Amino acid sequence: MKNNIIIIILVIVIGAVAFWYLGKDQTNNGSSLSVTAQTSNSADAEYIYNILQQMAQVKLDDSIFSNPNFQGLKDNTATFPPQAAGRPNPFSKTGTDTVIPGQSTQSLSSSSVN
Repeated sequence: MKNNIIIIILVIVIGAVAFWYLGKDQTNNGSSLSVTAQTSNSADAEYIYNILQQMAQVKLDDSIFSNPNFQGLKDNTATFPPQAAGRPNPFSKTGTDTVIPGQSTQSLSSSSVN
């Protein structure tokens, strides 16, 4: 039991030292990288900002919705009745299918398959 506690404490200490050491190296080397990243991102950010400013100036004409021709349009949505599902296993031989309760299937005769 005492050995387990010592091992856990050593792992925590080694982890803390490694975290401190790696964190220290990244702060020294990261300054030049962040400047490079900021300069490349600023050009992209400026481009996106310009596009957004151009989009803000776009005005849409909504008079089409008050047009009598638009209001006279009818919805011709077709509704389809529910269809029977196919075979449970389309790759099995004909006639060997097991029927699932509540599911209707149509079986083809062997002469119509040819």
